[in-house]
Amino acid sequence: MEQQILSLDEIKEIYSDSLATHYDHSLLLYRLLGFRIKTYRKKAVQSLNLNPGDTVVDLGCGTGLNFPLLNNHVGKQGTIIGVDLSKNMLQQAQDRIQDSGLNNIKLIQADMSEYHIPSNADAILSTLAISMSPDYDRIIERVAHTLETRKKMAIFELKRPEKWPKWLVKAMIKLLHSYGTRYEHSKRTPWLSMEKYFRKLYMQEFYFGAVYVATGVV
Repeated sequence: MEQQILSLDEIKEIYSDSLATHYDHSLLLYRLLGFRIKTYRKKAVQSLNLNPGDTVVDLGCGTGLNFPLLNNHVGKQGTIIGVDLSKNMLQQAQDRIQDSGLNNIKLIQADMSEYHIPSNADAILSTLAISMSPDYDRIIERVAHTLETRKKMAIFELKRPEKWPKWLVKAMIKLLHSYGTRYEHSKRTPWLSMEKYFRKLYMQEFYFGAVYVATGVV
């Protein structure tokens, strides 16, 4: 386990009722800066090659922004399991589910490092979440050992671009400070853990190297 940057209580406090309620709208600023969050989410979901009837787990599901994208692939006969640490974020996710009329989604409040991946899972997704956990390496290892052969895990995350000067990295992280991102997070490397534990790894970079989608195949 890497050094803990924020405690679980600190993360829960960050994603309290205030941020949870306005989370979706707060992302508008990043879209204006050319940060195509929905596009990156779509690419991560598409890389899983889901089929109707599949079961997919969304680790760190937040307000459920991935749910409509996932449902487009697994259909009403499939199952989406959303896991998140924050009760407030899950409440927003529940509201989204009710508004959309979807009835194939289960929500679980849990620390993703302690959540046991169901043996029948066909795919695992995590967007802008797994790098928040100091246990990301162990989580990825557990996923790789749980999924059956040819099943996939996809993550959409941020990383420090090799050619960016330190001041620019710090400026970007300052913009993300209210979401719990700290400079120390830029040193975490979940894609290397996926490369270590999965048989194959496919990786795409966006936004001048600051964003990536990594997909591991068991």
